[in-house]
Amino acid sequence: MRKLMLVATIVAVGACNGSRADTMKQLAEMQQISAQKDSLLKDVTATSAFLADLTKQVGTVRNLKAGKTAGNATDLEDNLTPDQRRARLLDQVQEITQRLNLAENRLAVSRKRVTELTGTDAEKSKRLAEFDSTIASFRQIMDNQKTQIASLSEQVESLTAENTQLKADNVQLVSQRTSLATQRDSLTTMQNTVYYVVAPQDKLVQQHVLEKVGGFLGFGKTPVAARDLDRNQFASIDKTQTLEIPLPDPNKEYRIVTRQDMAALETVPDGHGRFKGSLRIRDPEAFWAASKYLIVIEQ
Repeated sequence: MRKLMLVATIVAVGACNGSRADTMKQLAEMQQISAQKDSLLKDVTATSAFLADLTKQVGTVRNLKAGKTAGNATDLEDNLTPDQRRARLLDQVQEITQRLNLAENRLAVSRKRVTELTGTDAEKSKRLAEFDSTIASFRQIMDNQKTQIASLSEQVESLTAENTQLKADNVQLVSQRTSLATQRDSLTTMQNTVYYVVAPQDKLVQQHVLEKVGGFLGFGKTPVAARDLDRNQFASIDKTQTLEIPLPDPNKEYRIVTRQDMAALETVPDGHGRFKGSLRIRDPEAFWAASKYLIVIEQ
């Protein structure tokens, strides 16, 4: 429609003021000027679209860093790592900066071409002024685009710095988590480790595992656990894993002298608190609650 109006205007001018040759020349000049405008408009539009897409991608990277996911994930979100996204953004910022520089050069070249077309004719000078107005509008848009590019560059640099800090923080967190896990495992092992010994009474006394207390004139003394027990005289087990303690001689009887909870045993003692065969533990937490040391005397 615009071109038809342009042709109609030129034809009218030609009919009134000049020859057909002049009319056709003016028409060609107007078409060239219009083509220059269209070309520059395409550059500006393409750059604006590129900026909009780039701004969206920066937002996407920030959302991903914050743990947010968009409802319509793009190929960029699906296939690239955060580092690759940032690298791509930097490349795109550089590309759009180059595009903008080329567009500015084209503005200058287009202005020069239109100047050569217009000459000194008053009507042509008017067209040049209109074209200059178009160029001024494009320059304002491009200046705004430069501001956007500068802002995007700062955001990408900020993302890169944040990512570097996040990596450092992550390394520290992994180290702390590993240390905490080691401490937890060590504490769990320590809490679950218990000790037992099964032997004749005389041997346990010699090993300072038992002491005899009470009695009268050396008679009637009762064997009890020594105050300072040497763990080297005991076998260590995990109370959550070992629920049965074998007694060495199935023909002999055994008696517990430490303060374990007898009600937590599956093995039922006789009326004198004696056992045969093995000690089967039903509730390890209750059985070992009073003491981590189990001393069993062979009768």
